[in-house]
Amino acid sequence: MRYAVIAADGELTHHEGHPDWDTVIGPEGKARVFLPGVAVAGWVNDIGLLDPKRYPRNIVGSCVLATLGARVQPYAGPVVLTGWRPFTEIGPLPDPAFLDTVHGDVLKALAGQTPRDLSPSWAQTMREIAENARFAPVPGLTAWTVTPR
Repeated sequence: MRYAVIAADGELTHHEGHPDWDTVIGPEGKARVFLPGVAVAGWVNDIGLLDPKRYPRNIVGSCVLATLGARVQPYAGPVVLTGWRPFTEIGPLPDPAFLDTVHGDVLKALAGQTPRDLSPSWAQTMREIAENARFAPVPGLTAWTVTPR
């Protein structure tokens, strides 16, 4: 199986085989990042934002996930991208060249440039998402209680 990892320092690497989740993401467990409309799933450490010394915020990974349709928020630690097929779940990453392009576009935008095929407003949006990923508070959890009637 093919998958990719965006390290907390922003480096993108491609891998073959099944990820050892404890090694790649961390032993606390993985959380799926929903990416609507693409045959890709993102995966992050389930408690990464709560342990910033061990899992620093992943600025580039947060921007790549947002570009792919994820909720705009900070993500911490490594970001793993796999293929995603409804009902069968994890599969091989479908097109690594596409991910390389998205990653490269994000890096250019964060360096103050505008990628050739994208607008200056897209590049500015990436810089704003990066700023959010650096400084936004840790998203809260919503707890629901049910009161018996």
